[in-house]
Amino acid sequence: LMSGVKNNVGRGINVALVNGKTGEPIDTKFFDMWGGDVAPFIEFLKSIQDGTIVLMGTYDDGATKLNEEARKLIAELGSTSITNLGFRDNWVFCGGKGIKTKSPFEQ
Repeated sequence: LMSGVKNNVGRGINVALVNGKTGEPIDTKFFDMWGGDVAPFIEFLKSIQDGTIVLMGTYDDGATKLNEEARKLIAELGSTSITNLGFRDNWVFCGGKGIKTKSPFEQ
């Protein structure tokens, strides 16, 4: 789904979207949270459709540019650790758009 071989991973937060019904990959993106801008990441999070499985993982730094809006949108996907994510913390997460509970798949 994501790898250096496919050249679809990078510094910051790496995201993979999967159709929750079919298991088919929808999209993969990465957002540089050190030297980049958080606005495209926020717009991407807002565009995720209900029923989509969302996988995220950090590489290098995934927290510096995160603001409260971005953290809130990730929390709405089921994350409980995003509020505590700090500079260069390692973080992996699997949640979903429209989830009614908190995800148990986070470290």
